[in-house]
Amino acid sequence: MEINLKRRRFVSGMAAIPAVVVVPALAQESRKWPTKPVKLLVGFPAGGGADSMARLVAQKLSERLGQQFIVENRPGATGTICSQLVARSDADGYTLQLAHINSNAIGPLLVAKGRFDPLNDFSPIGLVGIAPQLLVHRPSLQIASIPELIRYAKANPGKLTFASSGNGSVQHVAGEAFKLAAGVEMLHVPFKGTGEAMTSLLSGDVDLSFSSAASVVQNINTNKLKLLATCTPKRLANYPEVPTIAETLRGYEISTWYGLAGPAKLPQEIVTRLNSEINAIIQLPDVAKRFKDLSEEPGSGTPEQFRQFWRSELDKYAKLIKDAKIQST
Repeated sequence: MEINLKRRRFVSGMAAIPAVVVVPALAQESRKWPTKPVKLLVGFPAGGGADSMARLVAQKLSERLGQQFIVENRPGATGTICSQLVARSDADGYTLQLAHINSNAIGPLLVAKGRFDPLNDFSPIGLVGIAPQLLVHRPSLQIASIPELIRYAKANPGKLTFASSGNGSVQHVAGEAFKLAAGVEMLHVPFKGTGEAMTSLLSGDVDLSFSSAASVVQNINTNKLKLLATCTPKRLANYPEVPTIAETLRGYEISTWYGLAGPAKLPQEIVTRLNSEINAIIQLPDVAKRFKDLSEEPGSGTPEQFRQFWRSELDKYAKLIKDAKIQST
C-alpha cells in the first residue's frame, strides 16, 4: 500500500508539471499580443454603417496597440458568411469580427440556421454602440405621420414597398414587425447591402426603408429623404420633433448594434485587453462626437455584460421571427 501510494503521488506530480510549464507560456504569449497585424472582419460591403464603424474601431486600435488592424469586408448571406469564417478561425487574437445585429443575431436565426452557434462559437469582447433605426420615405410619397401611413397601407394592401439590405436583415425584420403591429401588408424588397437599398429609395423605385441613422442622416439633412418616425422607445435629441413609432404602436422598438468579438476560447488576457481598449475608445472626444451626431448610444461594459445583451437579442428576435412568421426568402 505504501508503494502504491507513493506511485500515485509521483504520477500526480508528473501530470502537474506540463500545466506548470505550459500555462505560463500561453499566458506570456497572450501578454505579448499583438505581434503582427490583426484582421477585423465585417460582414457587409464597403460604404455602409457597419463598414464605417469597423474602420473607426480598426483605426483607433491600430493607434493604441501599435499594430495594424486591417478591415476585411466579407459580405454575403446577411453577414453570416463572415460570422462563419470567424467562428472557424484560430482563437489566437489575430482574427476578430465587428459583430452586428444582422450577422450575429438575426441572420443566424433566419439565413444560416445550424451553420454555427450564434453565441457559443464566439468570444464576446465588448459592445461598441447601439444605433437607432429610422423610418424614412421618398419625399414624393405624401404621408406625414404613422397613423396616416397605417391608414394608407390598409386602404392599399401590398402597394407600399419597403427596401432592406437583404433577407433576414434588421431592416427586413423592422418592416415585418411594423406590419405585424399595425396589421397591414407591405411588400418587402431586399437588396445586396444598404447602399443598394438607399440608391433604390432615392431613385423612387421603392417607398420606404427602416435604416440606421448612419446610412440616412445625410440624405435626411439634405431633404432627399423624409424622416417619418424613429424606431426608438423615446424621441431622439437630434430630432425632438420627430415622433416614435411606439407613440402609435405601443412597444415597437428596433435598433442596430455593433460589438467586437472573436472566435470561441479566445485567451482571457486578449479579451480583457481589447475590452479595456473599446471602453476607452468610445469615450474619446472625436468618437463621442460621432456617436452624438448620428444619434447613436455608445456601448461599454464587460465581456460578460455583452454576452448577456447578445443572448437577450437572440431571444427577442427568435420570438419576433416566430410571431411575425418571417421567412428568409
